[in-house]
Amino acid sequence: MTRLCARALQRWLAVGGCVAVTVTGCSFDGLNSLPLPGTVGTGSDAVVYHLRLANVGTLESNSPVMVNDVVVGAVGRMTVTDWHAEVDVSVQPDVVVPANAVATVGQTSLLGSMHVALDPPVGEEPTGRLQPGALVPLQKTSTYPSTEQTLSSLSVVVNGGGLTQIGDIIENFNAALDGRQDQVRSLITRMNDVVGILDRQRENILTTVRALHRLSETFAGQRDTLTAALRRIPEALDVLDRQRPQIVTAMQRLGEFSDTATQLIDETQGDIVTNLRNLEPTVRALADVGPDLATALSFLPTYPYTQEFIDRGIRGDYMNQFIVFDFTISRLKSGIFLGTRWGEPGASLVPAPGDPWYSTYTRDPLMAPVTPVPDQVATMPPLVEAPAEPAPAEGGN
Repeated sequence: MTRLCARALQRWLAVGGCVAVTVTGCSFDGLNSLPLPGTVGTGSDAVVYHLRLANVGTLESNSPVMVNDVVVGAVGRMTVTDWHAEVDVSVQPDVVVPANAVATVGQTSLLGSMHVALDPPVGEEPTGRLQPGALVPLQKTSTYPSTEQTLSSLSVVVNGGGLTQIGDIIENFNAALDGRQDQVRSLITRMNDVVGILDRQRENILTTVRALHRLSETFAGQRDTLTAALRRIPEALDVLDRQRPQIVTAMQRLGEFSDTATQLIDETQGDIVTNLRNLEPTVRALADVGPDLATALSFLPTYPYTQEFIDRGIRGDYMNQFIVFDFTISRLKSGIFLGTRWGEPGASLVPAPGDPWYSTYTRDPLMAPVTPVPDQVATMPPLVEAPAEPAPAEGGN
């Protein structure tokens, strides 16, 4: 009897193995490659789209697909082709994916999971509907920087940003512009006028840039002609040699212009020095808090712990923690808002769940029940009318 049971068990295991190999296509990429129960947009009637991504980061199968910050589907099969990722996503059949949608890989939060967003470009309204089975090309996909990349860039700014050198810069500016305040002020005023003129001529400048773009396209189409012209440059150099007196005269005029510009700078240096001296207290204060600012920024990625506590107190790659955030109005008024217009010293604190005295808290200051309404209420006494005044006698004075 025992042998028969063993043989039956072996047969069932063999059949189950064959079915598993057949269903998975003779390969198995882990449990995450299979549709998870309860995943949105993985039913038999789901709509499938194909994405081409240059970088998927830590995106995995069964990651959520979002439209307008709402989960509408899940990531399916992921493969690599020609140094880019081919990703299949499935969404619910009643979800309208805009025809101008772009695919973006991002994180739900600083330490959250990865997801794929199918939204129209920033500043554009959604138009049309993406047809089932459509392909979103590589130029319409992107990936947000990861948390590691952001923190790495921030560390470069903090450690090598040169905040402690602002004091030296201020001292050098003072030495270079001392006694030239009036000239610098005049120069800044004129620069402001020039910037205003450029702003008013913005459309003309854009038109000029477009014309230059068309000119460059014309040059590209006349490449052979330009090559022939370059071969004739020696003849042009002979012409320039014959025009040497005129060129010398032009250089002399340029020297006169340089003298005028130098005089302008000399006349406005006083204004510049005055402005920089007025900025000195602000910049000096920033230089004084430079080391503290660097310390605060280095503490920010590991808040609420310091790096020293993490190195000594946490043995491993994770830790369990229970935190209660109290955002009640009374707690905010007596805490983070204290000292501002919304602060209130000595505000009555309402306990939050987790406080030791939360279960015994009552809003009755006397810790007593409310007095019930009396059963009988005294009636009001009747009103007594005042006696009328006697009428005056006839014939009286």
